[in-house]
Amino acid sequence: MDNINTTTPILIIDDEESLRHTFQFFLSREGYGPVVTVASFEEGVSAINDSSYDLIISDIVLEGASGIDFLKRVRELGIDCPVIMITGYPNVDTAAEAVRLGAFDYIPKPVEKDQLLRTVRLAVQQRRLITEKQRAEKEREQYQLFLDTLFKSVTDAIITLDRELTIQRMNPAAKMLFNILQPAIREGQNIGLVCEENEFRPLKDDILSVLKNGKEIVEHRIECKGQGSTVKILSICTSPLNVDPNDPNGVVMVIRDMTSGGLRTAGRRDRFHRFIGGSSTMQMVYNTIENVGRVDASVLITGESGTGKELAAEALHLESLRKNRPLVKVDCTAIPENLLESELFGHKRGSFTGADQDRMGRILQADGGTLFLDEIGDISTMMQLRLLRFLQEKTFYPVGRDTPIQVDVRVIAATNVDLKEKVRQGKFREDLYFRLRVIDVILPALRERDGDITLLADYFVKNFAAKLDKPVTGISDNALQVLEQHRWPGNVRELEHVIERAAILCQGTTITSENLSKDILAYESLPDTPLQPAAATFETSDNSRPFQAENDRDQSTAEKILTTLQKCGGNKAKAARLLGIDRSTLYRKIRELQIDLSVISLE
Repeated sequence: MDNINTTTPILIIDDEESLRHTFQFFLSREGYGPVVTVASFEEGVSAINDSSYDLIISDIVLEGASGIDFLKRVRELGIDCPVIMITGYPNVDTAAEAVRLGAFDYIPKPVEKDQLLRTVRLAVQQRRLITEKQRAEKEREQYQLFLDTLFKSVTDAIITLDRELTIQRMNPAAKMLFNILQPAIREGQNIGLVCEENEFRPLKDDILSVLKNGKEIVEHRIECKGQGSTVKILSICTSPLNVDPNDPNGVVMVIRDMTSGGLRTAGRRDRFHRFIGGSSTMQMVYNTIENVGRVDASVLITGESGTGKELAAEALHLESLRKNRPLVKVDCTAIPENLLESELFGHKRGSFTGADQDRMGRILQADGGTLFLDEIGDISTMMQLRLLRFLQEKTFYPVGRDTPIQVDVRVIAATNVDLKEKVRQGKFREDLYFRLRVIDVILPALRERDGDITLLADYFVKNFAAKLDKPVTGISDNALQVLEQHRWPGNVRELEHVIERAAILCQGTTITSENLSKDILAYESLPDTPLQPAAATFETSDNSRPFQAENDRDQSTAEKILTTLQKCGGNKAKAARLLGIDRSTLYRKIRELQIDLSVISLE
């Protein structure tokens, strides 16, 4: 018995009960199933509307209509599974009509067991071959779409050429680069002729070398000025374009502009979708989301609580080709463990106590779009396994249902826990971790976003003033200084709540320090650090000491800053992290305390 037959649903339509049961018995004994039997045309139509089948066996003569009519209805509905016709009165015209409508075979009564099983086996084999071919074609199309999307979205210039050195394709980055440097390098042109006697000659030499030797040239850096006056540095990687590297029929060149301030540098932005922030760390986040969003791959968003992981998921969706399809969000910690499976995969009526109707799960709701799984690090081992199978096969079984459902869904997951550590501890599946983390987006903490607190505070002030209908128009410098000194363990979400509370308490047009909570006001901007005093001694005479201080406390603070900077070799970002403050706070303290940085060696 072939066990794979148990996943082969078959529909039998015959108005003779004994024949239906006989066919069902034969096929079930062979391992096919589930085998569903109905007695009439109407029941058959209802069955094919409710479920899908790999094979249909129908009598020509049915109560109320003929098997030929049923075959017509099957084809009108676009159902392409094989249909075997059974009749007790065979004639040439009926057989010809059945074949014309696409029947797989035509069996006369009385039907012999061996003939039935042989015909069914051939029909099922054909069905599987067609299904496999369709699936392979779909996967090839999806892979080609992925490659095309990747080809267009990467910021490096990519050029493909044939053996005659004719440029076959250039991605947008390549067209932009050479439109500035050498407009003659374009699709359809022979790069050997364009680069014969100029500074781009190394491109031709690399291509000829790869075509001759079949070996990749990993990196070749050249200087070129092209049509402009600025010299650019291009890093070029040239590889054989063929399955057999010993006999390449073309090459692919990846060219990166290594010039400082080159074409790859995007303009600085204070806003990006629902994000607010102009810091350099956020510029990197924006650029990452733009590039990752266009590539249809799983993404894992990590970051502390309150850093905006949901905003990142929304931005990734809006940057993708799925932006006009649904974005379905699931908070894995907000749903009880015993309901999470049904919530994600759906369930069939009667599959468990309380399942009084069929339920469409969140995965099916997201078909064609994006599924966002927040706090993925807290799901159970069993749910990890089910989710892994879904990511691998793109199919799933609703609770209580035997037939799989195939969907086209991009998965974006997020967590504020260290999944690598959970994997190490055996609390999270390593294979699922790598399935989710095809690409990762790391969101910085608010304390790492220099200058963004001011932007965010201004935004929240205006937002809550409008929402609360209060005349609040801004925040005082003193209150803003307190906000900048805070460590913000709750990040942007905590800042939002602090501003909301302050806006509620504010009686005038300006939020002041008095409107801030005691927890924020009590924060020490420069907590004690475990650093030991530096080996260097600092002169303290009035004419030569490296800093000025108003009192002993300021002097102690200045000494701590200078000692930390000395240990960090003048690296202010590293010193700020060791001191537990923002870099902007460190800059302000250096100015206020008039700390002389000339006595240390700056990086």
